[in-house]
Amino acid sequence: MSSSPGVSAPSPALMRRVVFASAIGNTVETYDYAVYGFLTVVLSKLFFPAQQPGVALLSAFAVFGVAFVVRPLGSLLFGSIADRIGRKPALVATVALMAGSTAAIGVLPPVASIGVWAPILLVLFRLLQGLAAGGEYGTAMTYAAEFTPRGKRGAMTSRVQIGSVASLLLAAGSVLLLSTLLTPAAMASWGWRIPFLLALPLGLVGLYIRSKLDESPEFRALENRTQVPASPVKESFAAHWRLIVLIFGIAAFQQVGYYIAFTYAQAYLIRLGFSQSQATLATVISIAVAVVLVALGGPLSDRWGRWPMLLGLSAGTFVLAYPLFIGLSSAKSLGAAIAMTVLLGVLPALYTAVAPASYVEVLPARVRATVFAVGFALAATLLGGPALYVSQTLVQVTGDNRAPALFLMFGALVSLVAALFVRRAAKRVVDSEPAPAVSERSREGV
Repeated sequence: MSSSPGVSAPSPALMRRVVFASAIGNTVETYDYAVYGFLTVVLSKLFFPAQQPGVALLSAFAVFGVAFVVRPLGSLLFGSIADRIGRKPALVATVALMAGSTAAIGVLPPVASIGVWAPILLVLFRLLQGLAAGGEYGTAMTYAAEFTPRGKRGAMTSRVQIGSVASLLLAAGSVLLLSTLLTPAAMASWGWRIPFLLALPLGLVGLYIRSKLDESPEFRALENRTQVPASPVKESFAAHWRLIVLIFGIAAFQQVGYYIAFTYAQAYLIRLGFSQSQATLATVISIAVAVVLVALGGPLSDRWGRWPMLLGLSAGTFVLAYPLFIGLSSAKSLGAAIAMTVLLGVLPALYTAVAPASYVEVLPARVRATVFAVGFALAATLLGGPALYVSQTLVQVTGDNRAPALFLMFGALVSLVAALFVRRAAKRVVDSEPAPAVSERSREGV
């Protein structure tokens, strides 16, 4: 949204609803993925019991990653809907599909009950999750940013991002609580289902909130000027493929850092000999710190600029990733493990706060949701989804517990290169459109 003087801004009440509506979908999306990640050790025994423990865990990680395979397809589908029909219809569809497929995993019988159909259905529901996730994040961030003046977009999108990170806390907390209250037998029998089933009420709340909101001002302005693209996908690849590559590059560290620091770390600590409860506790504390850092990172990017922070955070991670894994792999006490897990998540959390506004500001409004969704989904598919599997494979192949640092360094290096082009790309996005007026209905927050 333009920040031109004289344009009536949406009311604070509306902005709170926009933030909540955008964040709730990201909360459901990340919660669904995180729950699977935190329960991979349990799920590997239920759905791949005939395999060796290490191979079964790798199989469970592979199923975690399979949801990312279809994310590009979801980005094309829902990104196109958002740019051609509207941001709101895309947001309603993604949250409904995501919540439904996750709840379905919660009622899925294990191999002992239905044989080979158990892992097949698990893969199917993970694919549906991935399809929805392909359009959720980019569309939600686009929607929130289009209500916000440029100078405040970092703060706004970081508030939406808080929902995503806080959902990790919810997922890890629910697994920790159940692991503490239930015996291992009860957890394996039925306790693991509860976190998946919680996605249904979360999704219903998100569906209700999103169905009540108006369309974004920038999309309404495009409609009023009859500038909505007939084929957003075709236009995106024909005229803006370089921007898709740029979004992919910016997202590389966000994807790798996010899943290694806040999901893989739990399984990594279990591999080091800590109990599931201890490993989950360390992850919960790390995520709680990350929530605070995300809240701070967005406003700081409004003050200091996106480019310097993207550059500094990716460069810092490239330098510090290996030393951090040396410390984490050497942790002998729970206190040391918690401290190192928290430190591992600091730079990824700050980067996750800065990146969303950066995506929006280098993209033209006509195809913003599609280019955003496609670039981000490709990064998720090629880097984020395989992060758990690659990290575990590196450890097993090399025999070196510090090896996951190499993948984290790779993601940071890709984003470091991309950050060098962000400032130039943002300058090329010329806002030649008149400022989108905010309707009386929007100003009142109705």
